[in-house]
Amino acid sequence: MLSTVIKTEATTSTTNQSTSTHNTHIFVLKLHDGRFIVGQAANVARRIASINSGLNPMLPKALLVKEIVGVKPITEERNYVSTVRRFCDQYGTDAVVAV
Repeated sequence: MLSTVIKTEATTSTTNQSTSTHNTHIFVLKLHDGRFIVGQAANVARRIASINSGLNPMLPKALLVKEIVGVKPITEERNYVSTVRRFCDQYGTDAVVAV
């Protein structure tokens, strides 16, 4: 939770703002070896950086991202499971890494 303090000459007031931590976007990355990574995140840039640098605890090592295939908001029709399924059907299960 973020806390903002506003000071004036006579009073000090504090307001709390809640930070959203739920996943809001689906992303697909293409790796240099031809595989695809499908993931979901609220902060897609941070998640992609962690995958590329090896700091993602879900992956045993850094994966070299060749390109960002797409980043789209999660909807009722487009969610993590449906996106993983679509890529597995199109490219095969060995070509898709779900994180």
